[in-house]
Amino acid sequence: MANASGTAISRFLALDSLRGICASMIVLLHFHTPGIISNSALVKNGSLFVDFFFVLSGFVISASYGDRITNGFSIGKFMGLRMGRIYPLHFFVLMVFLAFEIVFATGVLGQADRQPFQAPNDIPSLLASLFLVQTFIGPDGTGWNGPSWSIAVEMWTYLIFAFVFRWARPILIPLCLVLAALCGIYLFNLTDRYLNVFHDGALARCLFGFSLGVVAFQAHKWIAARKELPAALATMLEIAAIVITVQIVSISGSKPLSLIVPPIFFGVVLLFSLQRGAVAKLLLKPPFLLMGTLSYSIYMIHGFLEYRTVNALGIIEKLSHGRLDLVTTIDGHNQVGGSPLFGDFMSILMLAITIGFAYLSYRWIEHPAQQWSRRKLRQKPAAVPADPVAAVAPVP
Repeated sequence: MANASGTAISRFLALDSLRGICASMIVLLHFHTPGIISNSALVKNGSLFVDFFFVLSGFVISASYGDRITNGFSIGKFMGLRMGRIYPLHFFVLMVFLAFEIVFATGVLGQADRQPFQAPNDIPSLLASLFLVQTFIGPDGTGWNGPSWSIAVEMWTYLIFAFVFRWARPILIPLCLVLAALCGIYLFNLTDRYLNVFHDGALARCLFGFSLGVVAFQAHKWIAARKELPAALATMLEIAAIVITVQIVSISGSKPLSLIVPPIFFGVVLLFSLQRGAVAKLLLKPPFLLMGTLSYSIYMIHGFLEYRTVNALGIIEKLSHGRLDLVTTIDGHNQVGGSPLFGDFMSILMLAITIGFAYLSYRWIEHPAQQWSRRKLRQKPAAVPADPVAAVAPVP
């Protein structure tokens, strides 16, 4: 495949697989158990893997649309394609949350004393989520389908960078570097959570990573046009990149150190985009590619599935008259599993359940909606570019 300037664009499938792994880490993060998995530093700080999505998104959008928008590809059509890729599943999951809010509130499942539509799942929050403005209005927090905060800021970032590609192309790299630096400084001074923000500062967080992703693609083109990186050296660099990422994420959390995570993901995306080392080759195996294809569905549906799993376990515990210790509330969070071993079993089972349902949502909602939007917006076969990262797996 080639972009509008004639530059060949590869399918960066290893990056797609990494996206699936990052989505899985976020599933584990939000499912609390007393097990080793849930309490590992890497999983507890797993919210930082969202920043991999942002960096990768900048890389992908730059690769598949950057030159085209510069050369006149319609910004309206570009935004329509992105909306068709992201919004249908977001809307579906939001409606499922709404349906269950009504069901629980009306007592159909035995919770007649529950008041409907209380914060954070109130009507204003619902409307904000529908219009993808939940990170700009309302209290500092997440409501309804929590992970949707990131796709909301991504949609606005797409629009911002569409104008950048169109009118600021000559200064693209310095502009992106300055924007990334300014976002980092802003987040450093905004909050004591630094990078780990989901409402106030969320757009800056996305712009930080996205800008670096755009630069990463420009660097990839420069490197790919020259001599290939030796496979042995690439393997060593890939292993080092993974070790560094795991270590930094594990100790960062909501500390100032978290602000170096997007630059680290810049290096990871650039390195694995070359697909030269043994680790990258491993990521091209079918199981990893499947995870990449399902990554957006995994990310968007996991919260609902985890809530319902906790509900089901709570009902089973009540029916056992206390003989089973399945759900405990600690610091406002429902923790599943009475023992670490059972907790780890449930974490693995929850991830497997999420992947299974993600396959269904991808097959019946995400992929058909994406194809429908492409058909509606295509005027001629060459008018709509395919994404270089597995064309059927949108970025969370």
